[in-house]
This record gives sequence, C-alpha cells and structure tokens, in this order.
Amino acid sequence: MTDKLKELNETLPDIMLLDAVYLVLGELIILLFVPQPALCAAGFFAGVLYAAFAIIHMSFRIRRVVYGRAAASKTLVLGYFIRLAVMLGVFAVLYIFHIGDLLSALIGMFAMKVSAYLQPFTHKMLSKILKKGR
Repeated sequence: MTDKLKELNETLPDIMLLDAVYLVLGELIILLFVPQPALCAAGFFAGVLYAAFAIIHMSFRIRRVVYGRAAASKTLVLGYFIRLAVMLGVFAVLYIFHIGDLLSALIGMFAMKVSAYLQPFTHKMLSKILKKGR
C-alpha cells in the first residue's frame, strides 16, 4: 500500500502517518476532556477522513496535470470544486442526521494542514530511524 502511495506522491505515506497520529491524539483529547464526547469524536473522525480523501484526490489531480498533460487550470479548478462538494456533503450529513459536531469536523479537517507542515520534519526523522535499523 505504501508503495502505491509513494508512486502517486512520495510524501503521501508520511502525510497519512501524520494524519493517523493526529486522529489518535485528537480522539484521545476528546475522550478525556469533553463531557459528552460522542458527537465531537464522530465529527472529528469525519473531518480527518475528509482530509485524507482531499490529500489523495489532490495528488491524483496534480499527477494528472504533470504526467497526463491535462489542462492545468481546468483540472485543478474542477478538483477543487469536487473537494468542496464532498466537504459540504460531509457537513450536510453530519448536520442533518445529527451524527457529528461540525466544529469538530472542521478541526479534524485541519489534519491536512498539520500533516503538510510537519511532513518534512517527520520524513527526516523517519529516514534517520530507518537508516539506523539497517
């Protein structure tokens, strides 16, 4: 699985690992400090899942532009609107069916930003750890 992610974008395995860590830490904080954690935990989980989807979708779009010789602006703008529609769909489902907190979902979506900013540092650390193991 990591090989397929690396084939799509070499940073994806690190970003997905960081998203998983963000999810676990966020869920632990919610379970420990929120008085009624069910809605917050579900919303946060939905937000992190959306962030993972958005990162993979963005990587497919970028790869299509770079290697598939697709029209850059058309492909990227269409991809943006697809991600926006999915995000609004996630919010609508959480709100209409009362299965998750919208603010928690928004905080979960920040996994995309956190993992993107921490990826270079994480990659450097993981490279050092893997080199020592060999």
